[in-house]
Amino acid sequence: MSWRVDGSKCIDTITTSYEYLPLAEKLCFLYFAAFPEDHEIKAEVLLRIWVAERLIPHEDTRTLEETAERFLEDLVQRSMVQVERLPDGSIDICRVHDTLRDLAIQKAKDMNFLMVCSSTDDWESCSKARRVAIHCSSHDNGPKRNCASPNVRSLLFFADSSKLDCSQYRVLRVLLNMRGKLTLQSFRGSSHLRYLGLDGSDIRGKETEFGIWITGMKYLETLDLTTSMHGDLSKWIWKVKTLRHVMLGTGLETQGPPTTVDLRNVQTLRCVSWNRSWETSDFPNIPKARELVIRIDNLTPEREVANLLCRLKYLLVLELIGPINLSKIANGVCVFNDYLKFLIIQSKHRLPLVLCDDMLPRHLMQLNLEGYKFESDPMPVLEKLESLKALSLCGCGFLENSENAVRGIRCSSGGFKQLEVLEFERLPWEVWEFEMGAMPMLRRLKVRRCYRLRMPPVLNYLPRLQDVDWEYNLMGSMLLQHWS
Repeated sequence: MSWRVDGSKCIDTITTSYEYLPLAEKLCFLYFAAFPEDHEIKAEVLLRIWVAERLIPHEDTRTLEETAERFLEDLVQRSMVQVERLPDGSIDICRVHDTLRDLAIQKAKDMNFLMVCSSTDDWESCSKARRVAIHCSSHDNGPKRNCASPNVRSLLFFADSSKLDCSQYRVLRVLLNMRGKLTLQSFRGSSHLRYLGLDGSDIRGKETEFGIWITGMKYLETLDLTTSMHGDLSKWIWKVKTLRHVMLGTGLETQGPPTTVDLRNVQTLRCVSWNRSWETSDFPNIPKARELVIRIDNLTPEREVANLLCRLKYLLVLELIGPINLSKIANGVCVFNDYLKFLIIQSKHRLPLVLCDDMLPRHLMQLNLEGYKFESDPMPVLEKLESLKALSLCGCGFLENSENAVRGIRCSSGGFKQLEVLEFERLPWEVWEFEMGAMPMLRRLKVRRCYRLRMPPVLNYLPRLQDVDWEYNLMGSMLLQHWS
């Protein structure tokens, strides 16, 4: 179809796809209008906003997040949303075509569902909307008054709006600040927030005031602080009983919830520090935890870490940062539940690691190991993980004084049956023996700063290999030419 000749017919066809959506999915689709053109939307952000907006109905057999993910998958199957997926098949990034975005903007405006403020001329029309997405800056020629009424329920900032005062929005439920420089005083009046996402807001030096304000949030479900602020918010965050998702910035040193706190609704705890009280008393009640990212200091409590992991029966994503001795934690036995799909361990302390067959969960789909010294070749153990789709080894080596110390790795035929992505970085290995029939599903190979490693010629026969990113020196260049 020619867009110039049949433009109206194209719009009618696309509109038909929208009209056939169930009502709840229509509202979810209209939320794509809030994001700027060609913006890569994190699926987890979008799904949590849908939940906070109460666009997702309750289902007895699913959590709200699972139902929201099902809605997004349905939009993908209808070819209305484009996505990028994680190794386990779940959606990581989503976006919509420009034409579909224009349709969403128009429908959202007609229904007074959401207004997009893309220029200062739009501010007047946004004054009566319940949801406002701000794409224009408030600097210089921009108006010095707020663009939304005090009854606005959702504000999404994608531009600098430092002149706006959000403190008058007493019924605000969703506040997403992607680029603006809102100060704490500009939105501290909002006490009905369910979703608070701050990225770039300047609240340095006001952690105490910010924490006290957080404790007044009686309905807060998602707290996303990917800011440059520093300090410890432990005294305040864990007083909010309604939290479901807590994502903290790398500059924060917030400890995990104390043992006396009951956070039975929490599903995500990201970038919290190990709480020393966990070593002397019981662990907090977080039975529904699906994602956990913990930073641990120099004194690694292996037994306590193992006890904590044994309690988390539904954990899907685990990331441990610090001098984690995985061998002592597992002690030859798998302490992870069967649901675990993503395991990321950043040791960076060159600790010894002895891998055995029963140490890792059998359904693991992604494994990242950094900063370990293996006693022997890890590949014979890793290649037996039949569900593994992504493997990353960074800064690893072999024990120098070990009897089993070798200078290379070996992938045998039939190993890594499902592996699609393989990444090596800063590895001192020299030899990579690769048998025919290994890694039959490999699509992407990335090798960075492994200057001694020789490229196996058999890689030329991998049937699905599409992308090879091999950083090489002069010798590597000669090998690459030979391989090509």
